[in-house]
Amino acid sequence: MSFRIFINLSYFIEFVLILIMLIFISKFLHLFSLLLAGGGVIGVAVIQSIYKKEGKTPEPHLAKGFRVLAFLSLLAILIMWVTGVIQTLVIYGGFNLGWSFHVKLLGATFILIASLIINIHLKKSAQNQIPPNQNTMKYCASAGRLGFLLALGGAIWTFA
Repeated sequence: MSFRIFINLSYFIEFVLILIMLIFISKFLHLFSLLLAGGGVIGVAVIQSIYKKEGKTPEPHLAKGFRVLAFLSLLAILIMWVTGVIQTLVIYGGFNLGWSFHVKLLGATFILIASLIINIHLKKSAQNQIPPNQNTMKYCASAGRLGFLLALGGAIWTFA
């Protein structure tokens, strides 16, 4: 009888360890993606503002670098979504964490949509060999900033 209990207990311990590793890997990827997305967005914004103040357009190789950074930021945002859903389900058992969590999700949705629009717009403008529409870029950047504020405020309120 005690041997059966030991076997059942060993399966339980193995299951708990797998959950702990899933949470650890998910949190690591989530935070790494957060840094990657933030670095890409801030880097592109700083360089573009310098060129805009000088009244110049970036060279083609630099514009290609902007597109790569925008794509990496989109990829990081998608990884944050996937790892965030995993963490929410594994740690909290669902999405019923209150209104502030839904504000965080709304902000993250704004960021995802803005990043998708920017990536699609940059790809189309590169294919047509025309500069990106500054209004589209400006409105998407504003939506992304609003999303960042909502996501940050919702996360602080929910997880504090």
